[in-house]
Amino acid sequence: MTPTIQQTFIYPVKSLAGIACDSLVLTDRGAQGDRRWMLVDKDGRFISQREWPRLCLFRVAAANEGFEIVGWRGGSVRIPLSLEQGMNVMVSVWSDTVCAVEASQEVNQFFSRELDMPCRLVYMPDESHRFADIAYAGDGQLTSFSDAYPLLLIGSGSLHELNRRLRENSESEMSWDRFRPNIVVATDEPHVEDSWSEFTLGNVEARGVKLCSRCVMTTVDQSSGLPGKEPLRTLARYRTMKNKIMFGQNVIAHEGVIRIGDAIRISKIAFPPNAEF
Repeated sequence: MTPTIQQTFIYPVKSLAGIACDSLVLTDRGAQGDRRWMLVDKDGRFISQREWPRLCLFRVAAANEGFEIVGWRGGSVRIPLSLEQGMNVMVSVWSDTVCAVEASQEVNQFFSRELDMPCRLVYMPDESHRFADIAYAGDGQLTSFSDAYPLLLIGSGSLHELNRRLRENSESEMSWDRFRPNIVVATDEPHVEDSWSEFTLGNVEARGVKLCSRCVMTTVDQSSGLPGKEPLRTLARYRTMKNKIMFGQNVIAHEGVIRIGDAIRISKIAFPPNAEF
């Protein structure tokens, strides 16, 4: 079976819920609208579900060339697709420090009330450049406020295998919201995407650069905000490589448009440097 794109997602605000899409416009730093917004604390450091699992309870939807975000206390706020004017601030995501544009006071107050802590929403403008790890991505590859790389791809067979193992252990099945992929590919076999070194997404050239190591964020139930032990406990039994739990492939792609139903054609098979078998 030729693999095809089954689902596509963007995550407008880092660590908030995603939006299912029929297509993705791929830019120089990932999918358009994907993780160009980020919440930061009073020191400008990024906020994520790792420390604040309640972030998953914000509902996010496309609205009027932007996004509507609804809090669990009933309030809501709208943010634009992009923000080019405003107060420039320096923010940090992992070891990177980049220039961002701060959202309005109204937006910042909304999130501060919901989280019971001072925080700000910031946007990465086109002039702000954050680079993926040169050791894997090559020189000059941009990314957004994603953890490290522009795109994450996972094969459906990989989730099916995980859910099969979870069922065997009388655990609840998982859905895609635990793993936050941009691209889900329909595959027969689990983890075949690990070895996709060079391929096309429809007519767009792409390459797999690094297996995605998974963290405690995958254990947060996205409907309740409560953490647990799965799926990391089960994945650790069969997907541990170099002391990390791997699930999915970080991908870099040329600019273009990809759509659900597009065929995936693999031209080079090779495992990335952080794979271990």
